[in-house]
Amino acid sequence: MVQLTTADLTSGYENKMVLKDITIEIPEGKITSLIGPNGSGKTTLLKTIARILEPNKGNVYIDKTAINRLDTKEIAKKIALLSQKTSQVPGLSVEEIVSYGRFPYQSGFAGLRKEDHEKIQWAIEATGLTKLKRRALDTLSGGQQQRVWIAMALAQDTDVLILDEPISFLDPAHQLEILYLLTEINRQGKTILLTIHDLNHAAQFSDHVLAMKEGNVILEGSSNEVFTKENMQTLFDIWPQIILSEKNQKPMILSYDLVRDLP
Repeated sequence: MVQLTTADLTSGYENKMVLKDITIEIPEGKITSLIGPNGSGKTTLLKTIARILEPNKGNVYIDKTAINRLDTKEIAKKIALLSQKTSQVPGLSVEEIVSYGRFPYQSGFAGLRKEDHEKIQWAIEATGLTKLKRRALDTLSGGQQQRVWIAMALAQDTDVLILDEPISFLDPAHQLEILYLLTEINRQGKTILLTIHDLNHAAQFSDHVLAMKEGNVILEGSSNEVFTKENMQTLFDIWPQIILSEKNQKPMILSYDLVRDLP
């Protein structure tokens, strides 16, 4: 497994700093969800951890080595990032797209090796895409397309999988389909870090939760520790009705009111 940490991380865009001195440790082999209001810095944090953005201060560490000391291919063998916005690639098949996950292992103009083909097929099977692997991506449903991108990230064969809003714009059934898939991937030893807007999904499927507001991580812990009425008021300015799920004793938000509207 890979140890992933940050120290005094400050990052942003041009002259606007978004993250402010963030020091965190992502639990190895666990599912960590990143929650918080829009504009709180969640996507910026993921991009900085994956070295899509260069920090202005502080650093990200992979196994105690500063990420800026590693070359791009070396990072891509340790961390796979699935961005919130994925490009449409008309005409390419599922199998062709998944094969791009093996790019970090290619040398010069050499083709795919036996090991590469094995990883590609494993990723396709793990995401339930075997019967669709010859289909063009743009002929698939939204949920199926999202599974293709996850399969491509899996084919990278990294210890850490980072996903930015992997269930946005999917219907409820497809959201659960992706979350159950990520749970199964996690059981195979992968560390997963994702941003997620649905608070109940975050509470139910996470081992660890990081809560961000205004560029800072202000809360972290288990679902039961983070999802309290007081914490939700601090984070989102809402006052929720919370119960524990009979299935796993994790918190579920039944309803909520804006704090300013309470009597």
